[in-house]
Amino acid sequence: MSAAALAAAVPALAPAMQACMKSAMPFHGIAAPLRRRLVGTAALAHPLADAQSLIDTVMPLWRGATRREERYAALDLLRLPRHQKWIDLALLPLLPLLHEMLLSGAWWDHNDEISGLALGLLLQRHPDTMKPLLRGWARSDNLWLRRAAMLCQRRLKQGFDAVLLYDCILPSVGDSAMAKQFFIGKGMGWALRERSCAAPDEVRAFCAEYHAQLSPLTRREALRVVDKRAR
Repeated sequence: MSAAALAAAVPALAPAMQACMKSAMPFHGIAAPLRRRLVGTAALAHPLADAQSLIDTVMPLWRGATRREERYAALDLLRLPRHQKWIDLALLPLLPLLHEMLLSGAWWDHNDEISGLALGLLLQRHPDTMKPLLRGWARSDNLWLRRAAMLCQRRLKQGFDAVLLYDCILPSVGDSAMAKQFFIGKGMGWALRERSCAAPDEVRAFCAEYHAQLSPLTRREALRVVDKRAR
């Protein structure tokens, strides 16, 4: 990370941040809002020229990270609005990087950031490529790929595909070993809850049909908004 970022670190905060995130990787002790501002400032001072430059910057930052904020900074670069257009243009070279980040990150904070930003955008712009890929991930032996497939549509304003959502959820329902995984059950519930904002009857019907196969956690998360509106 930059000298400015390291100078802004409060090392005394790092142990609590690591404990809160239950992270094996330690922290520098840099608060998230400050880190994002510093990344934005650095990106303005050293503008990237194109999509490949973005990948060539994000990849070593992610792979070489020794502190969690360094991986967050790599994701911050993908989030910057002026870099979003390059995500669209860099489908083929970006997908292996995102796949690697999901596997090596292997925790909910990285997973949810990657799925909600880059994967959602790629799905919106390249559905013919992304939909088969996500359906494959939904049957993967890796729970983080499954979770990413479930959650990648949650921020989409256009192009939402309900069939794809359930195709990515159903492999983790019932007798699947993944059904007992906390982060799968939580992610499934979250994806259904987001869908319930637009289609409450659909989600209620799904939860009723699969009631016995969904964990109490998933049902509670899925119906939170629906039940609140019904009160």
